[in-house]
Amino acid sequence: MNAKVKSILQFILFVAIGAGLVWLSIHNIPESDIEATKQSFKNADYTFVSLSVAISMLAHVLRAWRWNLLMEPLGHRISFKNSFAAVMVGYVVNYAVPRAGELSRCGIAAKYEKIPFAAALGTVITERIVDVLLLLFLFCITLAVQFKELIGLTNLYVLHPLTSKLSGLCENKLYIIAFVTAIFILIGILWILKNKIKALLSGKIGGLLKNFSEGLQSVKKLKKPYLFIFQSLLIWFFYFLSLYLCFYCFSATATLGVKTALSVLLFGTLGVMISPGGVGAYQLICTQVLVFYGVINSVAIAFPWITWGSQLIAILIIGGLCFLLLPILNKNNNDKLSGNYNT
Repeated sequence: MNAKVKSILQFILFVAIGAGLVWLSIHNIPESDIEATKQSFKNADYTFVSLSVAISMLAHVLRAWRWNLLMEPLGHRISFKNSFAAVMVGYVVNYAVPRAGELSRCGIAAKYEKIPFAAALGTVITERIVDVLLLLFLFCITLAVQFKELIGLTNLYVLHPLTSKLSGLCENKLYIIAFVTAIFILIGILWILKNKIKALLSGKIGGLLKNFSEGLQSVKKLKKPYLFIFQSLLIWFFYFLSLYLCFYCFSATATLGVKTALSVLLFGTLGVMISPGGVGAYQLICTQVLVFYGVINSVAIAFPWITWGSQLIAILIIGGLCFLLLPILNKNNNDKLSGNYNT
């Protein structure tokens, strides 16, 4: 399949997923809550939203600075202006096609700083590995301080609906026969494809595990490993603080506290990973979590749209400006390079 056609199909698929999740997040809003939700948007204290956006921008600045630390052991250095611009443009691209933003970051580094694309990609992979580990760390912290609540959330939104559906299916013999048949067919397919699966495990998946290991080991080669770890923790602290400040937008969420903010951050981050930029998924998940904690429906619906929407607007504005300014900011470098070629 042509790479351009594949990219277009991926874009359409991700847009469809996002649109479907947005529909899921709003179609069940009762008529009585629609006006109350509109009122919640009007009554929100947008001063705290502005502070939240400012804090999140600090996290992006730190991410750009941290990227330079990963470049140093490879013998490369990227100017902060290009590093920050690449990060922000990458965020914009990720709203269209997930993970494509990482590639755009590397492309900007290659174009304006002459850093090999593969080398830049390796540093971005390392970043992502560290972020996954920090997400697991966040989960452990949340589990430690909100164990009872997390169990309640799992029972209410996962286990209970699942057992209800399974019990309904088990009463129908036709479903049981179809389920058993599907299992045998799956076993047969796995048996037929066992050699290909074995090759995949030792090939692509094995390569991913190797990259994961190498990415972690590359942190040891850093000239300032402790600064890198501190920056990584601070980035996630700013993510948390950005969300926590938004609690003060509404009187209904102002008293929720730090522990609840951890839960919303954890589940909200998972939502961002599901769809492009988290559209639909973030709102759907955060609303359910806030309702579980006793927040009234109108505020539970408005809150994730305000937090997500404010971040989206900021990223589109700053990321768009960075994209437009990149050629201008690097004009001198481009002139020097063209001058060298002419001589």
